[in-house]
Amino acid sequence: MTNPPDRPRPSPWRFWLKLLVSLALLAFLFSRTDLQAIRALFRSLRLPLLLSSVALYLLAQILSTLRWRCLLQAEQINLSTWRLILLYFEGMFFNLMLPTVIGGDIVRGYQIFRLTQQKESSLASILVERLSGYVALIMIACIALILGYSHLHDPVTIWLTIASAAGLIGIIAGLLNDQLQVLFFRLLNRTGLGRFNEALQRFHGALQRYWKHRRALLQAVGLSLILQSLVIMIFYLISRSLNLSVPLRYFFLFVPLISVVSMLPISVAGLGVREGSSVYFFAKVGLDSAGAISLSLLWFAVTACCSGLGGIVFLVGHPHPDKRP
Repeated sequence: MTNPPDRPRPSPWRFWLKLLVSLALLAFLFSRTDLQAIRALFRSLRLPLLLSSVALYLLAQILSTLRWRCLLQAEQINLSTWRLILLYFEGMFFNLMLPTVIGGDIVRGYQIFRLTQQKESSLASILVERLSGYVALIMIACIALILGYSHLHDPVTIWLTIASAAGLIGIIAGLLNDQLQVLFFRLLNRTGLGRFNEALQRFHGALQRYWKHRRALLQAVGLSLILQSLVIMIFYLISRSLNLSVPLRYFFLFVPLISVVSMLPISVAGLGVREGSSVYFFAKVGLDSAGAISLSLLWFAVTACCSGLGGIVFLVGHPHPDKRP
């Protein structure tokens, strides 16, 4: 019987270090922001628009689940949509609560393994799903930069977009290039980690099989483009609920870049990093720090509330893996 993937083990010192970074960044930002202006924005909050953004965010997670299902089905892993929705929300909860950006993904992989006994394919489906989202994110940012270049001449924005695209190309090339794979496994042997070669090769084989599932990959990228566009619209709706007046076109450039920066594993759930990058980018189009911080914190509140539903799923538990959906 195949051994299950390891469950994520929280590292207390790492969590506290990330929490310290988040608090330090937030303290720095608040010290340079008019707190009365933030209070005024929240007092004038338009609740119907905020509730609409919550509903759209929940819809976005269902789309994410459909994207994941299509990749699982390509590997002959067939589970009910409802079961996968529950697993996806549980993963969202652990992404929020664990001191690592992939904690929820490991939980999802573990639960799929319990149900199917297919470890490598389970984990590979999650990585490919994440990569398809990153592809869509960078595509949107690049198109927005090209179309909006005449309105925005900021070197940091331009180079961050280029660097993100280059990083994506590098990751995909590393997964597909045979020579790079041989070099990687040689380095593992030299560093004394050769004992992981067999497991990593099986996982890599599962990843490479997706290159043959072209239809599933195209469906995943197509759903990711819809999904990321929906996320951007949610960000915009939240801004309108705060009565902010930033044109929609800038969200299509800034939100992907803020998302990329927030992926840096130096804070708890991106707190502080996301707010700082929001202040930087939206300042380019005239939004003050109070507006940018309020927008970012309200986005976090929406995602945290929706992710909390996954906590309920976790507490209720899952049926035994022998019980098919």
